[in-house]
Amino acid sequence: MRKLFLPTALLLAAAGSWGFHSKVAEPVGQMMVISNVSIGFDAQASIVVIAPDGTQKEKTIEFSKGSAKKVAANMTEVHKAALVTINEYSRSGWHLVSVAPSGLTNGGNTFFSQNVYLLEK
Repeated sequence: MRKLFLPTALLLAAAGSWGFHSKVAEPVGQMMVISNVSIGFDAQASIVVIAPDGTQKEKTIEFSKGSAKKVAANMTEVHKAALVTINEYSRSGWHLVSVAPSGLTNGGNTFFSQNVYLLEK
């Protein structure tokens, strides 16, 4: 009986300590996905991701001026790129909490549009 007790006790102690084994922490908190468009002398668009730790990644989106139809088509491409980015993070467990659109604002001869998507994990 004693020969069985010691290995069983050691096995239980090892199994119990495994629960306290440190794991790699996944980023939790909130992150932002921001779509930016500026139309002025030139046209620029980007998707910016700000992670919970404050790090920032930016992806430039091809955007060119032209007719109103061309600008509208380019705006759709920016929105699609933002949606793809949000869907990528959703598959990783992030959930969309809110969206704050700014619409178009005029800054002199330049127009800006920005949408901020807040995600949470």
